[in-house]
Amino acid sequence: MRYLSRSITGQASRANNDYAGATCEGDRGFFVVADGTSRRGSGQLAECFVSGMLAADSTQLEQGGYPAEPGAIERLLGSILSDFHASLPADQTGAICYLIGLVAHGRLTVAYEGDCSCGIVTLLGAIEWITPPHCKANWRRDRSHCELAQDPARNSITRCLKINRVPNPDFVWCELEAVERLVFVTDGFWADLTQVQQSSLLAAPDSDFSVGDDDVTWIDVQLGRRD
Repeated sequence: MRYLSRSITGQASRANNDYAGATCEGDRGFFVVADGTSRRGSGQLAECFVSGMLAADSTQLEQGGYPAEPGAIERLLGSILSDFHASLPADQTGAICYLIGLVAHGRLTVAYEGDCSCGIVTLLGAIEWITPPHCKANWRRDRSHCELAQDPARNSITRCLKINRVPNPDFVWCELEAVERLVFVTDGFWADLTQVQQSSLLAAPDSDFSVGDDDVTWIDVQLGRRD
């Protein structure tokens, strides 16, 4: 398994409030993306979140790694999120959307709140998104990312992490036998870029590229052939 990550500051941003981090070892990987809102303190919270999750992953590996049973993994990730939230100072401001992706025991488990997304990249470079965003435009949880990208109501997030809201992630998981590539992104990637632009950046991640107003961040993970 190997990965690469890139973040591009949006034209409307004074500072990039997107953060991402990852660790890989053998066939295990831990991936985090966080997108700070425009509220004061959100960039600091996003940065703190990513570093906190990576530290928790390191601690878990020191304690023997991750369980194999899906329910146990969900409980563990929920506990990690709760512990992080409890450690925040009382005066912490801001709000973030986040997504955690854990690859272990041949399975992907995703925990997320907000509009950061995870997708499976096909051999043709297209992305099949597997995490329905938490936003007013998707209150029925039945709209595709392509549809949501055209609806301004997608910017009204219905779930996020902040000091006065206990983490309440949704979980998505899938078996990885036939999956070769994953991508973890902020909404600047899936909503503000066209599908052609998304595929182009995955094909040439270091290319010169001018994005729109929002920050664009992604982690591209190559799992290798499994079938």
